[in-house]
Amino acid sequence: MEILDLTLTNFRNFTSRKFVFDKSLTVIIGANGAGKSNILEAVSLVCGQRPVHIESDLDLVKFGKSEAKIGSRVEGSGFSKELIINFQVIDERVIRKSYLIDGFKKRFANFLEIISIIVFHPEDLDLVAGTPSLRRHHLDSLLSASDRDYWRNISSYGKVVTRRNRILNRIAEGKSKPLELNFWDQRLLEHGKYVSKKREEFINFLNLMESVGFTSEVKNPHTSEVFFGGLRFELKQSLISEEKLLKNRERDIAAGITLSGPHRDDFRFIFKGRRPGVASGPGGRDLAYFGSRGEQRMAVLALKLSELEYVKVQKGARPILALDDIFSELDWEHRETVLSVIGNQQTIITAAEKDSVPKKLLKKAKVVEL
Repeated sequence: MEILDLTLTNFRNFTSRKFVFDKSLTVIIGANGAGKSNILEAVSLVCGQRPVHIESDLDLVKFGKSEAKIGSRVEGSGFSKELIINFQVIDERVIRKSYLIDGFKKRFANFLEIISIIVFHPEDLDLVAGTPSLRRHHLDSLLSASDRDYWRNISSYGKVVTRRNRILNRIAEGKSKPLELNFWDQRLLEHGKYVSKKREEFINFLNLMESVGFTSEVKNPHTSEVFFGGLRFELKQSLISEEKLLKNRERDIAAGITLSGPHRDDFRFIFKGRRPGVASGPGGRDLAYFGSRGEQRMAVLALKLSELEYVKVQKGARPILALDDIFSELDWEHRETVLSVIGNQQTIITAAEKDSVPKKLLKKAKVVEL
């Protein structure tokens, strides 16, 4: 699957600009603030992924404009599509979005079935030591883009939790009865079980990568060990059942929120390898607390490389790989690890300076300068 071009109208800092991508490798060079990340943001939206740093859709529309547009031509095995996302500002708080495929109005969910992308941002390094909500958003974004049913269930689940919390507060205020929770508990179970199952399957996939032919070597920055061989992902699930919801009902009412369920899940990066001067228990080290910045960086790199394989298995084709100014974050050895997978799918790279991109890449890439 490839993206052929991208047309931006009143999107972020772009008034009107068209970008044409090479089917193999495109390198976008531009100073900080020139809009490199905005381009990848638009590509991600076309691929059905919403970057975590987008706080409001209003921020996507160029200041002072009433509408914005992203247009793109994409293709894959046996298909070619024209995708359009329109943003219309209704007022200072509301924006209306519309999605078109080959000129026909569609739903956002239809975009999920067409093309996929894995993006590696410098901010992704926060996945290891950041908040559980950041890691949950990452899981949801990836799984939604590769599984339309997951998107439906996680979207519905979030709405059910909001509605259930509202009723919990009304019960505490004496305005509703506990029996009203029965219907919403069933909806919570219906959607929550699907979400929990798919998250568990994904984490199991990560931990069994060798069985599906994963051979990329990501090395420990402190030793010569192959890093991925000592890395595992630990999913901490807040599972729910009808009995558990009923048992914890009074607690939820007192708190005014739903205290258990997939919206309380988390996953951790655990490394069994050695690090000079740092003790490691039998279960390994949680890199959020006992990992160097270098180890955390390599853990995220291992995760991203694994996600490429996961999407390939789920959708039968490799996703686009986008690297947002990450060469400045990697040492030379791990740059080579990234370089070894660049030729396996269409890749888009951004950098603030040409000198930060390996020369052998520039020689075979289409270079776009902002």
